[in-house]
Amino acid sequence: MLWDVDLGAVVFASPALARVGGELTALVGTHAGRFVGVAVEGPRAGQVTLDLNLGGMVWASAAVGDGRAYVGADDDTLYAIDLEGKRVVWTLKVGNCGEPRVPGPEGARCDADGGPTIAADGDLYLGADGVYRVGRDGKVRWHYPADAETKARHVFAAPLVAADGYVYVGGQDGLILSLKAADGALRWSYNVKADVDGGPAMGEDGNLYVGADDGRLYALRSDGSLRWSFVAQKDIRAAAAVAASGTVYIGSFDGNLYALAPSGDVKWVLPTGGRIAASPVIDAAGTIYVGSQDQQLYAVSPKGRVLWTFELPGDVDSSVAISDSGIVVVGCDDGHLRALR
Repeated sequence: MLWDVDLGAVVFASPALARVGGELTALVGTHAGRFVGVAVEGPRAGQVTLDLNLGGMVWASAAVGDGRAYVGADDDTLYAIDLEGKRVVWTLKVGNCGEPRVPGPEGARCDADGGPTIAADGDLYLGADGVYRVGRDGKVRWHYPADAETKARHVFAAPLVAADGYVYVGGQDGLILSLKAADGALRWSYNVKADVDGGPAMGEDGNLYVGADDGRLYALRSDGSLRWSFVAQKDIRAAAAVAASGTVYIGSFDGNLYALAPSGDVKWVLPTGGRIAASPVIDAAGTIYVGSQDQQLYAVSPKGRVLWTFELPGDVDSSVAISDSGIVVVGCDDGHLRALR
């Protein structure tokens, strides 16, 4: 292990890696609403270089572009952070939830948990009560659904903005949506009749892969028709990872990491000792990294062989971030952010 930093509260989100002042930095929020930057390598490796308190619990992974980090929190707010100035430059309150908040799905409806995702033009796409397109100035360009009186269901995962000009997203209304990026118009919807908490992933062939709480991974064509579905034994709440070969890797609350052929056939299954809430991440060599609630981080070969495991003091729900030099940064439910090589 290269370094270990105690951030004081659960780190669920995947760290985002960015250069701040020429220094590679891991940026991540915690369940205490703390947003932190930690130097990944160099003379200050493992030192906290940015430390801000936001107004709510952070589940979302930050998006970084043009010297800013954008991250949502459970106070229904999207934050834009100037990384050089180490300050919040604007906030956007979303939704029509109001006060007082209530427990359960209605209370979480407007939480800004889904990203954001930065598009090629610099605009942001955020999941909260539906989907928002937001300019770099913090102004809302559109919201889906467009009717302000509609109480949209919660979108937990970051929307996928594809090169075809469409946005793909799943929600807790059981729908997978394709929206026109320009104006938020609905292109198609696919009803899975279960909460969709995992983020969409797209293969090089344009097929979309989305998991749901019914334990299925759905493979959809670009027109929204079903290509195939794969059934795990329990909920799939993380995004899939799609290799250049077309192999799809996905974890489930049944504790298994699955490798699926582009046809949907099972190539191999790797059991872990706990639920998998983290999305698998593939490095340049094809190695798959995934954490489990058995308190282990796994490195797995493309053939399903465990290359190594690293034991941690808590559940590993954070997906890893990998630097160009091969440093693996991962959060943990014990409140620590760690770097391994």
